Amino acid sequence: MSARVDLSAVQDVYRLCYVRTPWAWFTRIALDQQWGERWERGPYTSESGLPYADEPDQILKLGFDGSLLSPEEGAHADTYSVQDINAKKTAWLHTENYFGGFPIRIMAGVSLQRFTELVELAGGMVYAPLGWGQLPTLHLTLDTTS
Repeated sequence: MSARVDLSAVQDVYRLCYVRTPWAWFTRIALDQQWGERWERGPYTSESGLPYADEPDQILKLGFDGSLLSPEEGAHADTYSVQDINAKKTAWLHTENYFGGFPIRIMAGVSLQRFTELVELAGGMVYAPLGWGQLPTLHLTLDTTS
């Protein structure tokens, strides 16, 4: 059994600000105002902390899977700080296709809706916590004849 979470109400509100596979963090404030511990240091995988959340619902954390590589993986791997990645010097996630397929690059600041579309194009799926979004209402009928 699975449940689908409807994130349509926030799909354009939250923007990608941090990735640590298999998790992606989205913020509802401007990228240049979102921060975390040591975000100016690289490589971000060993130097940076998670995004700060100074306000309620500022950060949304989602899980994802798929054939996506982080900046330090792949043919053009390099080390970057979170600050560099959020300044769009490289993509948070990307694909490499050696057979001429369409490359996917998921940049900082991408909307939640676009992130989901791109992850699905890479053959993956995005997982949201059940506390977010609108869950379907269950309708129960009672048999009162017995």
